[in-house]
Amino acid sequence: MSELLKIKQVDQLTETLALKALDADVVKKANNLSDVNATTARTNLNLYSKTEVDTLVLGAKNAFNVADNAGKTALTGLKVTDRVFVNDDGDTKWALYIVTAVTTGTGATSTFKKIADEDLFTNALSAAAVKSSYESNADTYAFSGLYKGKLDKITIAANIDLDAVKANASSALANAATAQTTANTANTAAGAAQTSANNANTAAATAQTTANNAATAAAAAQTTANGKEDAFVQATEAFTGLNSPINTDISVTLGHNIKTGFVTMVFVNGLRAKTVTALAGGNTVTFRVPYVIDATDDILITYHY
Repeated sequence: MSELLKIKQVDQLTETLALKALDADVVKKANNLSDVNATTARTNLNLYSKTEVDTLVLGAKNAFNVADNAGKTALTGLKVTDRVFVNDDGDTKWALYIVTAVTTGTGATSTFKKIADEDLFTNALSAAAVKSSYESNADTYAFSGLYKGKLDKITIAANIDLDAVKANASSALANAATAQTTANTANTAAGAAQTSANNANTAAATAQTTANNAATAAAAAQTTANGKEDAFVQATEAFTGLNSPINTDISVTLGHNIKTGFVTMVFVNGLRAKTVTALAGGNTVTFRVPYVIDATDDILITYHY
């Protein structure tokens, strides 16, 4: 290749590069990426902006966990709305505080307001409160030992059709009335038929008694059955020493099988878990929370059995 051709190719390449440098679609080093659309670039790269990241970590930056009230007093750098979880609030139970006012930013000069504690969750669903709330509904009645004793005396081994019992009793009453009328007519017509009429009258009376006893027993059984209701017990079990990564299912075994018709609640350091799976009739509860579970975290599970 001649030197002239080489020079021409270099000149053409120089002209091409010069034109590319003027192209608006070319990223220029001197602009330090200022000519790139940041929002579009983050979307294409699936990245968060600084504002989005600050929003995601805002709750974590404003939360503290201390062992006791002395640890709360020793905190520094506090701001209004900061939250402080105290593991022992002076009564061996946890409590959650929010900062409502600060002077120097230390716990000793800040004002705290208690917004939750262990007793709040322990007493919110006491057995007495649940019983009173349930019995306040229409068509619900208190179930006592007296009613249970009556139910225990019922030893019917097979199903009873109460409608059929009533129909038989009504039929027996009608037959008895007919027999009585026949007997009276026979007594009037002939003395010789008196004995037969008396026997018929006696049989009718016996049938009447049997029918009355059956009707009384059926009514008593109906009343007792209407008053029966299921019993249940509420329990709260505590768990510690558990470990789980963020947003990962963790399962625990309860001391009793879960009762049908009730909601099982899981609290992690006083905060109720949203994702909870608990099948009625079993004793396994699975839950998930959007943060890491450590061995020092307090897990409380409230359920009915």
